[in-house]
Amino acid sequence: MRPAPLALLLALACAACAHDVTARFPSTPGQATGRVALVFTDVADGVTVAIDGVLVVQDARTEHVVITGVPTGYADLSVAVGPTEKTVRVWVEADRETAVPMGAIGEAPLAAVRSLAISLASVALYALLR
Repeated sequence: MRPAPLALLLALACAACAHDVTARFPSTPGQATGRVALVFTDVADGVTVAIDGVLVVQDARTEHVVITGVPTGYADLSVAVGPTEKTVRVWVEADRETAVPMGAIGEAPLAAVRSLAISLASVALYALLR
């Protein structure tokens, strides 16, 4: 197999993987801050997170999100996962992590097989055209 199709296959495989996401809330210097961790029950697609109306994560594929620099006190947390959205108020303590467990809409069992078949067909088509 030539290097270009192999690189394309590797890039497609890595793009489908879920990665932990770390984001920073734009707090002011010297302000007491803590961390908020969102822990999903399964890999979640299309994760978008806003804290007090400030967008901090957009369209991620992940099981774990950590947001640092969140001001202490109550924070209004809005989380959208695919077609669902949840808003919750959490208490954030200075220099501590507040964990928020979240349910995730799991993929259909055959979605991974379908994605793999499409990726392989794309690589084969690319190899035939070159």
